[in-house]
Amino acid sequence: MRDEFDEPQPAIETLDPAAKVAAAVASEALLPQVPAGIQLLNRDFLTDVANIPDGSIDLIVCDPPYGLGKDYGNDSDMRTGDAFLAWTRSWLELAVPKLKPSGSLYIFCTWQYSPEIFSFLKTKLTMINEIIWDRRVPSMGGTVRRFTSVHDNIGFFAVSKDYFFDLDPVRIPYDEVTKKARSRKLFEGSKWLEVGYNPKDVWSVSRLHRQHAERVAHPTQKPLEIVERMVLASCPKGGRVLDPFMGSGTTAVACARQQREFVGYEINESYCAIARERVSIAANPAPVKAQPVKAKAKRQTETQ
Repeated sequence: MRDEFDEPQPAIETLDPAAKVAAAVASEALLPQVPAGIQLLNRDFLTDVANIPDGSIDLIVCDPPYGLGKDYGNDSDMRTGDAFLAWTRSWLELAVPKLKPSGSLYIFCTWQYSPEIFSFLKTKLTMINEIIWDRRVPSMGGTVRRFTSVHDNIGFFAVSKDYFFDLDPVRIPYDEVTKKARSRKLFEGSKWLEVGYNPKDVWSVSRLHRQHAERVAHPTQKPLEIVERMVLASCPKGGRVLDPFMGSGTTAVACARQQREFVGYEINESYCAIARERVSIAANPAPVKAQPVKAKAKRQTETQ
């Protein structure tokens, strides 16, 4: 009886080095393309942070897990209480040295932990603002034992008093009624009346509900309007932004749209793919198609 291993075995298919490189290039070409200055890294920030030189970042935008048990496809938001705060301090210790002397940091958090997080950051940086994001949550019942929470806390910190801040790109235009009310000679030629007013520290921007055109498959996606305001105000053109918890890539999209460099980390491969797709679209928007000339209008042209 023949042993089964006496049968001829199929040859193991091998590729020469040049063919392997060609295959890798072909595979990369199938992925959505992003600008050269945008780095989307499917890695853990805490283990890869040494690859970012100290003092090389203009702006850090942090939207980390809140310690509320959200499902991000892993257990990254399962820490609570002291364990969550210890973890938060550990990655902030690594992130802060990456800022330039003119750099600044925004961190999203929830009211349950914001006092401790802000107190810790005050030992490292100068606090500029606490911003309240009013998520415009509609009144639909809810808890009956306390007031309903409808906001997120955002801490704005800077390395020094000489931090970069450009107000003009984020000013909010006055409406025509307000401009008319300020038409007295006292206000003539006033720059602020023409370019708009300084955003206050309460940002009323709707959360991204399930039907929102901007919404993607991420449970805590932040509106582009909010993050883009941070990028425009706190990072110079051509500057570099770091996002340790990239998620669906909103900060990367803002940087692609506003000509800033970006490096972001995300451990969930699916979210990285979403971020790549979003950045590719933002950097290469579809051209607007010319509207076809209506037949009737064409005939009128021909008879003239």
